[in-house]
Amino acid sequence: MIEFKNTTTLSKSDITEINSHIYLKTPLYIVLYIICILSIGARLVDYFFYNVVNLSATIPFLLALIAMVFVFITNNRNMYRQSLDDNGNSIQYNYSLEDGALKLRTSDGKSGEMPKNMIYKSFETKNCFAVRSRENSFFIIKKNGFSEGDADALRDFLK
Repeated sequence: MIEFKNTTTLSKSDITEINSHIYLKTPLYIVLYIICILSIGARLVDYFFYNVVNLSATIPFLLALIAMVFVFITNNRNMYRQSLDDNGNSIQYNYSLEDGALKLRTSDGKSGEMPKNMIYKSFETKNCFAVRSRENSFFIIKKNGFSEGDADALRDFLK
């Protein structure tokens, strides 16, 4: 029995939205946040206690900030490239929920399946659902792509 069908074509803004939820909460970003906070704290201590602006406290902050921006942009670019076929056209992802598993067929001939017991984590953004498997693959399903069923059927499956 098919509980829903969904056709998704990812845009750059969809990928940025998903990456904001995925990467901005990873251990790497948390470490970079801490470095930024400590660097800002060191600058404030230098300024208020010693009346000096110490460049050595600014360098780690700038390096952490540059690293955060670089990693985020690189991840966005790589994910977007993965959503294009060999000719540079957007791949169409056709999802369905059948027999207790998320099934995927793409316009470039690939297919996959994610049974419920293989789901590691899922989350919902304004426009999409992201479902991560235990093998670290992602299914990104747009909310406005349902042709049969609706987002509630997917939410119920993910609970």
